[in-house]
Amino acid sequence: MAQQTSPASADKPIHHDIFITLKDKSPAAVQKQLELGRKYLTNHPGELSFSATVLAQNLTRHQQVSYLFNEDNFDVAFHLVFSGRSAHDKYQVSDAHVKHFIPQSNPNWVKIRVFDSVEP
Repeated sequence: MAQQTSPASADKPIHHDIFITLKDKSPAAVQKQLELGRKYLTNHPGELSFSATVLAQNLTRHQQVSYLFNEDNFDVAFHLVFSGRSAHDKYQVSDAHVKHFIPQSNPNWVKIRVFDSVEP
């Protein structure tokens, strides 16, 4: 299925969010994933922001939204914002991403979900 892209979205910031479920969920394994992200997913040309996070545990929801399901099937998440499509596309094929982060990180992945979004 082809993705639709509007010409205007090329100049808008691209939000690139990565959610990873780990095989080994030990504190050391989680820390290793965070360190790999900080080392290889940062300082790319056109990268406006980066954060490495873990699942927030035991959050309280108001009773009016208690019917909502908040996903909790991930262990670490990376949130990157790129200045536009060109910066995002260059990051995707960068050595740091393809030759370092993915091969060093993915042996411990059970599941990875990536969400790319742009403001309308």
